Amino acid sequence: MDPTVNIAIFIIGAFVVLGLLLSWRNYRRKARESKRLLAEFDAFAISHNLAIDKKQTLNKNMIGIDRLNLKLVFLDRSTGGSQFHLVDLEEILNCRLVSEKNTSNGHIRSIYLQCTFKQQDKPALILPFYNEMKDDLFKLMRLSKKAAYWEKSINIFKETAELSMK
Repeated sequence: MDPTVNIAIFIIGAFVVLGLLLSWRNYRRKARESKRLLAEFDAFAISHNLAIDKKQTLNKNMIGIDRLNLKLVFLDRSTGGSQFHLVDLEEILNCRLVSEKNTSNGHIRSIYLQCTFKQQDKPALILPFYNEMKDDLFKLMRLSKKAAYWEKSINIFKETAELSMK
């Protein structure tokens, strides 16, 4: 066999192995981040005596509902640090899905849930699901569907909370 063919096969093999190693390393990093996110969310739930029975990971954020105590928990890591939002569903007036578009090209810039409160002086709570600057474009549709699902869930459990008060 020609030595140049052997060298070419070696170089191609080296690139394939390198690609597999980098891919595996990225997978392990994401798995560790996901595990840390879940542990942080669960620790918060335990420290506040919550029974989260419905939760979902949204990239670096996490959302959950405690149907027993009628509470919404959102872990927001989109700004860099961890910020928890713990909201009584009884306090929410409504929750709606907002999709902001870029005015210059019409692309979706961000998707978030905007929860307004019954108390007028309390500012609306923004729960980010997608941001074009931080999230991959191929995740847009999946995160949009998750946002629609959570909008519906929050509004349903909000009405349940209102009925349980009566």
